[in-house]
Amino acid sequence: MPEETLRRSGGSLANRWAGLAALLAGFFVILLDTTIVAVASPSIQSDLKPDVAGLFWVTAGYLLAFSVPLLVAGRLGDRYDPKRVFLIGMAGFAVASALCGMAPSVGWLVLFRVVQGLAAAAMAPQPLTLIRRLFVADERGRALGAWGSVAAAGALLGPVLGGLLTAVLEWRWIFWVNVPLCGVALLMGWRWIPRSQGRAAQLDLLGAVTSTAGLGVLVWVLLAWRDISAPAIAAAVVVAAALLVVFAFHERRMGPAALAPLGLYRSPGYRAASVAMAALGTAFIAMALPAMLYLQEVRGLGPMEAALVMAPDAVVAAVLSPTAGRWVDRVGPRRPATLGMALLAASLLLIGLVVVLEVNPWWMTLGAAVLGVANAVAWSPLSVAAMASVDAAAAGAASGMFSAVRQVAAVTGVAATGAVLAGLASSPTLAFSVVFAVLAVVAIVGVVAATRLPLTPTDDAHAKAAAIAQEEEHA
Repeated sequence: MPEETLRRSGGSLANRWAGLAALLAGFFVILLDTTIVAVASPSIQSDLKPDVAGLFWVTAGYLLAFSVPLLVAGRLGDRYDPKRVFLIGMAGFAVASALCGMAPSVGWLVLFRVVQGLAAAAMAPQPLTLIRRLFVADERGRALGAWGSVAAAGALLGPVLGGLLTAVLEWRWIFWVNVPLCGVALLMGWRWIPRSQGRAAQLDLLGAVTSTAGLGVLVWVLLAWRDISAPAIAAAVVVAAALLVVFAFHERRMGPAALAPLGLYRSPGYRAASVAMAALGTAFIAMALPAMLYLQEVRGLGPMEAALVMAPDAVVAAVLSPTAGRWVDRVGPRRPATLGMALLAASLLLIGLVVVLEVNPWWMTLGAAVLGVANAVAWSPLSVAAMASVDAAAAGAASGMFSAVRQVAAVTGVAATGAVLAGLASSPTLAFSVVFAVLAVVAIVGVVAATRLPLTPTDDAHAKAAAIAQEEEHA
């Protein structure tokens, strides 16, 4: 779509930013509900009397339902219009949130959390596609900078808002608070997000079944491995691997109609952005719970104090994201992404030093501030590079793949850090030191990937064209 046509389709600058605000509200509640339940768990346990497994699945059920259908959701956006899929997902999220707040037992709460996760999966891949539609190339860095700021705020504010609502009202309000947010965002999105006619292409049903089943088994193992036997884990891993191999072979034969066009990974920009985003998602999501556990269980801070220690992350990210986005628009994705990933590694090392040296825990605020700079600088260029490397017709599939890689990597990181903490429970200082050291190494992998990004989004055009041509040969 020509730049001027695109600019006209989004309306005035104010209207385009109003559309972006609706997208950001949806993304915010998705991430908020990833972390908001943890601090309210004691109140839920006191009220609904679940066993440990039931309480675990209140969070795990949401993560499982959110992570698995992302590939399908991205393609649904391509076929039926990302605006429509996003708004339906948000409406479903609002309804599921209201039902979660009314759940009479933990079984019903887990069921409604699964529905909430499915609605989140419908929403999650659409913003990247819609931001590409709302904003021309020289505006997308700023828009995606705001997206990164909301990503940081959503993950951090979950425990803070959850603790506040639980203390002042009751735990059910951690779900009911989503309803007015989603309602306002629905009205804004209906008015200001541009729509398209979608595509008449047939949905790749075999790809949908094999990817959903394979990812479902894989994520289930990652979340529940502590509660199942070793033979069951081995069997599940074999089944997941077999399903994903079938999926990969099938997708190669489907060409551009594939649910997940694997030829996109022939694009250096998309491949490097995906690896770096996987590292960013893993490090950022997996460090949140260990940081809170360390500050509260080892250093004796209260929930609000612990949240204040990590608060500079969201504050700094919110302040710097617009400037970082303009920088990406001006210089391209490689330098900002490389700096952001390097600062992510530095922040984890700083937090790890507080653990190793056992100094005043408030020194962690320095690491949290550096983490905020990293979030402000890294999210936008990785998303810009990924989406600039794909054809508009495959934007939904590319966004779904990008989101799925980030989310599955984050779940893997959460499982790995949980294993370290459980395995070294007798030596908490060593356990938390190892966690932050491992996550710093993951961030360094992201630094290496970021150095392979194109200097400007258009640098990847030839690789993109070659990938598309190869896919068409397979069709």
